[in-house]
Amino acid sequence: MALILIPVVLLTIFSAFLFIWNGLIVWRRESHSLGNLLTLVIGILLIMMPVLFNLLNHYLPNNKIVTFIENVSYSCQNYLVFWVLAFLASYFLTKIVKPKYNKEYAIVLGSGLINGDTVSPLLGSRILIAANFKAKQLAKSKKKMILIMSGGQGSDEKLPESVAMKAYAIKNGVPESDILVDDQSKNTYQNMLFSKQIIIDNGLDLQKGIFTTNDYHVFRAAGFARLVGLNIDGIGSKTSKYFLPNALIREYIAILVKHKKFHFCAVILIIIINSLIFIS
Repeated sequence: MALILIPVVLLTIFSAFLFIWNGLIVWRRESHSLGNLLTLVIGILLIMMPVLFNLLNHYLPNNKIVTFIENVSYSCQNYLVFWVLAFLASYFLTKIVKPKYNKEYAIVLGSGLINGDTVSPLLGSRILIAANFKAKQLAKSKKKMILIMSGGQGSDEKLPESVAMKAYAIKNGVPESDILVDDQSKNTYQNMLFSKQIIIDNGLDLQKGIFTTNDYHVFRAAGFARLVGLNIDGIGSKTSKYFLPNALIREYIAILVKHKKFHFCAVILIIIINSLIFIS
C-alpha cells in the first residue's frame, strides 16, 4: 500500500507544477496548437482552483453557497481522478500484454502526413512496429502475415495516407505482395470497419489479427475494433516521453466525450447529492 500510495500522493501534490513543466516543453518542441497547450492549461487551473476557493473562504467566511460550489468542484475532480486511474491502468495493461505470433494480418492505423505527402515519425513508428512483428513472427513460427495500411486522404493531403504508408513500408523491407490498402477511412472507427471488409474479401480469419498504433491510442482503438466485430489486440509504438502526458490526456478526454451521456448523468448525481447535503 505504501509503495502505491506514496507516489500517488506525491504526484497529486506536485501534479500542477509537473503539468506546467510538461506544457512548456511541448510548447517549445511541438507546434503551437490548442491541443499542445492542454497540459499547461490544466497545470494553471490546478494551481488557481485552490487559490480561488481560499480567497472566497477568506472574504466570505462560512458562506454556504461558496462551500456548496467548492464541494461540487472537488467531488467532480475526484470523479475525474478515478477515471484517470482506470484509464492509466488500461494503458499499462496494453503495454504488458503481448499478442502471440500466430496472426494472419495487422491493421496499421493512419495519421496525418507531413506537408501532405510525407510519413511523419509518429506514423512511421506505427508501420515499423507492424513490420517488426511480421518479421519476428516469420522467424519464430514461419507464418506469414498481411499488413493492411488504413488511412484515407485528408483535405490538406496530396494523396491517401495509406498510399504513403505502403511506400514507406516497402522502403523498409516489407514485400509489396504482403501489403493491402484501405484508402477511404477518415477516422479510427472507419479504419477498423473498412479494414474488416478487406480482411473478409481476402479470406483471412477475422479473429487472427492485431492492429498497430501509438501506445497511448491502443485502448481507445481496441474499443472501435470490438465495436465492428474484430476481437483483436493492439500493439503500440513508443511515444516521446515529453509528449506522452499531453497525448494521454487528449486520449482520456476523447474517451470521456465518447461516453458523455454517462458522465453527464454522474455529474448531475454529484450535484444532487451535494444539494441534499447543502439543504440539510
